[in-house]
Amino acid sequence: MEIERLFGRTRREVARQREPAGQTWLRRAGYLRMTAGGTYTWLPLGAITLDKIRRLCVDAVSDVQPLSWRGGDSGAEIANWLCELTRSEIRSYRQLPQRLQWDKAPDVASLAWLEATQEELEASTSTTWDDWHAIWTRLGLEAQEIATVPRVGSRAKAWATPCAQGPDHWLVCSACSYAGEPGTVRPQIASLPEEPPEEMEKVATPGCETIQDVADYLGVPTSHTLKAVFYATAEGHIVFAVIRGDLEVDPEKLARVTGHPLHPATAEELNAAGIVAGYASPIGITPNPLITVVGDPSIQANINFVAGANQAGYHLRGVRYPRDFQVDALEDIVQAEPGDACPVCGAPLEAADGLTLTQLETISLAEATYLDSDGRPQSLHAAVARVDLGRILVAIAEAHHDDYGLILPPIVAPYDAHIVILSPGRPDVAKAADELALRLTANGWLALWDRRDESAGVKFTDADLIGLPWRITISPRSLKRGGIEVKARAEDRRSILTIAQVPEALPTHL
Repeated sequence: MEIERLFGRTRREVARQREPAGQTWLRRAGYLRMTAGGTYTWLPLGAITLDKIRRLCVDAVSDVQPLSWRGGDSGAEIANWLCELTRSEIRSYRQLPQRLQWDKAPDVASLAWLEATQEELEASTSTTWDDWHAIWTRLGLEAQEIATVPRVGSRAKAWATPCAQGPDHWLVCSACSYAGEPGTVRPQIASLPEEPPEEMEKVATPGCETIQDVADYLGVPTSHTLKAVFYATAEGHIVFAVIRGDLEVDPEKLARVTGHPLHPATAEELNAAGIVAGYASPIGITPNPLITVVGDPSIQANINFVAGANQAGYHLRGVRYPRDFQVDALEDIVQAEPGDACPVCGAPLEAADGLTLTQLETISLAEATYLDSDGRPQSLHAAVARVDLGRILVAIAEAHHDDYGLILPPIVAPYDAHIVILSPGRPDVAKAADELALRLTANGWLALWDRRDESAGVKFTDADLIGLPWRITISPRSLKRGGIEVKARAEDRRSILTIAQVPEALPTHL
């Protein structure tokens, strides 16, 4: 490929934005463009590299078969589509296992595993999971396993790599290496000394509309209060979250519990449900068809809580769960934050930014069955994975660049070599270039040729930005020294080789 014909130009500078350094280098090197409206376009250099990454990751799955699907990208849409498809096509155990792959976008690959048993599913996905880790190592990426919020199923994990200003965020424990997205983490919560039960007592709390106001007025710690937080569905149904007063509610966890998108309830929505904001209580609120009460397990502490009395200016002392009130669901809804105690070892959690490379989760295909060897219907066991090719490429660029540009690993580089021709009009230079082209083609090399009428500095600057594994320079000076100049992008050392020594002397795929 001639660099003049390549769609996409290098840029000495690009508009600054909050992004990983690797993404900035990809934009400068002509792999990636941000178009109007904030959408990303992978230019030919980027698209070729993405395709190589796709082949690496998909080839890690044995006997994978391609699908083409243009449906939606939400978890529910994927699960429904896959369930309907497997019900239609899978009849017998003889058809299992199945491994399928489809692309939802140029920079995302999706995979599915269909197995007869849970044990077989875990074995096959674990093999791929370990193979992916080996690929990250081969690409020089520092990857760690993190727990993630499922998009489709119930349990999910991801390979992710840390990087400054990455778009993905998680909490990590430096003491034991535990890591998870905040929506998956339930930190260790300090237990409270048990107290003998007391009778409920209504007490006046004038002007106390916040947890801290109530705690200060009654002389109790906030951990001995019950916090009421209200959200609502699009239809105006109220979700009443109850949690220990020293903790915060995670809206995303709460939405997953209810199965509906939620927004903070408005004063009008609370009034319609008969709730007194600032003094609300789960006591006496159920049953109510307009309200769903979700409690966090922290309310199970055997202490005498202070809670609202559903009357302005009053609270209740001596409140205990489940003696005095019930909830419709008791689920983890606590918000995890940096500094909270690690759920594994108790050390403080730290915030981490980075890039999620792949996500794998098990899913339920409850209505999809197959007939076993005895002719009895059995449930299919399935898992799906999302391979974010674009973020993998950004991670590679993040890990492999210097002050001058990219230094791409040969296994994913769009071309094997960048051929710089100086004084291309000279017959001896042109002859050497033709001879080199024949040898590269015969050995399966793919090269990016630069015969432009530009200075050596411009050409070398572009070669450094694009970051192909080898730079080969043909010039009157190199020919006078006995051949052509060869330099690995990752090294400063230059060598003069005869054309006959190239490309046999240089590895292409390390």
